[in-house]
Amino acid sequence: MAKDHYNTLGISKDASSDDIKAAYKKLAKKYHPDVSKEDGAEKKFKEVLEAYNTLRDPQKRQNYDRFGDAAQRFGGFGDFSGAGFQRADFDFGDIFSDFAFGGGGMGDLFRGAFGSGRRRGPQQGESIRFDLGISFEEAIFGIEKKFTIERMEECDSCKGSGAEKGTEKVKCNVCHGTGVEEKARRFLGTTLVTRGPCSKCGGDGEIIERPCKKCSGAGRVKSKRKMKVKIPAGVNTGNHLRLQGQGNFGEKGAPSGDLFVVLFVDPHEFFKRDGTDIFSEIPVSFSEAALGIEIEVPTLRGKAKMKVPHGSQSGTIFKMKGQGVKELNSSRIGDQYVKVILKTPEKLSKEQKKLFEELGKIEKMKKDRKGIFDGLKKHFK
Repeated sequence: MAKDHYNTLGISKDASSDDIKAAYKKLAKKYHPDVSKEDGAEKKFKEVLEAYNTLRDPQKRQNYDRFGDAAQRFGGFGDFSGAGFQRADFDFGDIFSDFAFGGGGMGDLFRGAFGSGRRRGPQQGESIRFDLGISFEEAIFGIEKKFTIERMEECDSCKGSGAEKGTEKVKCNVCHGTGVEEKARRFLGTTLVTRGPCSKCGGDGEIIERPCKKCSGAGRVKSKRKMKVKIPAGVNTGNHLRLQGQGNFGEKGAPSGDLFVVLFVDPHEFFKRDGTDIFSEIPVSFSEAALGIEIEVPTLRGKAKMKVPHGSQSGTIFKMKGQGVKELNSSRIGDQYVKVILKTPEKLSKEQKKLFEELGKIEKMKKDRKGIFDGLKKHFK
């Protein structure tokens, strides 16, 4: 069944680029596998991502509008400049702002509950984002990478309590250990009582009389930590790895946050990538294209032989099956597409010039051009 990318994003066919981006962000937040609890969320997220990658690019969108799904397999053929190559990119700052990286969002919603008189509980540590650059080859074949992050860790002096070693927290004398403070005020002849987090202990119910000298009572300190992560074969820019519990340390035994390692792949000087397929160009001479030749072509896995049939034209594309990228979390391997480019000699020796002159005498190119002009005359009568 043909895919309807507009329907997937819930937008009309005349939607603007801003409409497309807004719809993608909304659905990415809803279906992202790391946060969504809905059945089939991962599959739905992939559909949303595919729709966005198609419709956000003007050329891909135009081809999709004209040819539907069939256009997608030809997206990179016309131009190997790299502009049309699909990448699984995420605006993590926007998508995760509602639940991770220690900035507002869902945490604010929970903090809002304190106004109803509930005691503040231990807070989970904030999640961390770390951008990791890898080479083109490392993304294709996978690798184990080491890197260093800065994160908040448990203070080894007070063991996370915030109190100086050998001392303990004491019950707050304002809220009497409840963490909730009641305030009464008169309004229009009526006494109003409000309940909220204690102004002295902040809702903890306890106070620190002698704060830890090392962490100043925070219970945690900033520290550099060496990390190691195994990157699977087939990743691309925008893919991320989630290391659960490797983020910032949580309060009073609350769980630590997570570490999100976002991958950025360096471009390659020879190969271009679109999903699991690889695209490249190879130069051939006029004589090689005219007579046909078997040439060696560089692939991801080394040299491979490819036949160029006689009479091949510049721009002809050949498919080398199984020479592409391994699909992430799958055994399927894509293909490599090689575009043949006829290389015109810039300087000719006397012998070469003479041979080309002889060739020009017996070629029919002048006759073919005359036929074109004769055909155009019909349109201008």
